[in-house]
Amino acid sequence: MDYKFSEEAFRTNFNWKSTEEKGADSLRITHNNDLRFKLFPYNANGSTPIVLDTKELIGEFIKVALKIKTPDTDFSSVEQKLRENVEASDEDFAQLSKTVKSIFYKDDDFLADNIGLYAYSGKPQNKSIPRTAKFLNNVFLMDDGEAGIIRNAMDHYHYNVLEKVITECLGSTTSEEETDSANYYVVFEDASNKFKRDFNYMLENGMSSPEDLSNLLALYYFYYTSQTSIVLDQFGQGDREKKTELYFALDWEKVSANRKCCQDGWKSLNETVSHIFSHAITLELLNQIEDASKMLDYKAISDAVRNGELDDTKTADEIRKIEEAYTDAVGDYTKFAEIPQKEGINETDSAMRHLFECVHTQFMQTDRHRANDVYVEKLQDFYRYRWLKNRKKAGLVLNLTESDIIFLTKISIQNQDRMRLTKLFEEYENRGIYLDNNSKALLQEFFTKLNLLDKKSDSGDAQYVKRIL
Repeated sequence: MDYKFSEEAFRTNFNWKSTEEKGADSLRITHNNDLRFKLFPYNANGSTPIVLDTKELIGEFIKVALKIKTPDTDFSSVEQKLRENVEASDEDFAQLSKTVKSIFYKDDDFLADNIGLYAYSGKPQNKSIPRTAKFLNNVFLMDDGEAGIIRNAMDHYHYNVLEKVITECLGSTTSEEETDSANYYVVFEDASNKFKRDFNYMLENGMSSPEDLSNLLALYYFYYTSQTSIVLDQFGQGDREKKTELYFALDWEKVSANRKCCQDGWKSLNETVSHIFSHAITLELLNQIEDASKMLDYKAISDAVRNGELDDTKTADEIRKIEEAYTDAVGDYTKFAEIPQKEGINETDSAMRHLFECVHTQFMQTDRHRANDVYVEKLQDFYRYRWLKNRKKAGLVLNLTESDIIFLTKISIQNQDRMRLTKLFEEYENRGIYLDNNSKALLQEFFTKLNLLDKKSDSGDAQYVKRIL
């Protein structure tokens, strides 16, 4: 393995300008991300709306998993195919056309709202949808196994007469989508197998409604991005498999500021989330090297040093070259020399930490903080839309609604008739959801009210939650 800074790549990918082209005391690069290192499906441009409701992702997520092209769902095209394939009088055809449009279209968009139709969804207007769908497919390591399970669920779906007609008009779903774009890098590896296990269980057991699939995507979207943000803040010491505890509150409970859901929930997560754009730029810089055959994050570089693939001192020197080229081109910030060195597990880790501090500091102390804010807010907005609740004096808190609890319990117990209450809490935690003792006690009451709790004794270990049908 070789790690050498490529000044040519840096100058090209960051749109570098010489001091003859721009003044030495001005910014002479563009902070580009997502070129050689693909972290999150965002950019620092505020013009493209992000995906808040994960229902919007289902069709595109399925198509990416199946590697199929988006069919032509324009109603005029479908109507023409209907005319070619259906024998009917003009009057009957007019009624059929009207019926098809009223059932399968809303505001001229084709409605794909079940497992039989998701693969036929049209091209989304929001460009963030295909990008986010690809991101989720990549980080959950969706493969041919999941594609087979999706097709099996489609094959076993009971299409009604109109659905059969409309799918025939929309055409085949077997063509491969041509793509030459790189995959997103998997920073946190614990999410993929868990997502696939839950996804496969749901499709094999009829949990394929838009509500169920959007809940699953929202849950693991949160799990992966939140834990990735935390791992990145640990640089070379990050653990791809070890999750950090993030505490939630139940939607209906009262919350005080000293609870774990306030101290060890959104408050601590938001601090790491605020760094993600600086990480995206730092990782892009670290990948401006001669060997661009694969992406490298902090952990990969640090591990290569520890296992002897890379020399620690030489690698750190190359990273310092990157920093020198970068700080020289950021001529409108003059206090880089005042940024203290950060101690890491080796020279390389220390050099990566200092490069990050240079990137982050210049964002925070110049007018460019707005670019940082735009990128960060895209992830924060998703969290606010789906997982946060304002508790007034306690502030924003990670939140679970009753429907969240029902969904989590279903995918945790799966096909078992019942599960120990303590084990159920462990299954929540396996999916990144932690509750303190107050919340657990209230959740126990909730299960009792729903007649889902079997009490064998007063001991928590002897209480079982019944499967939710």
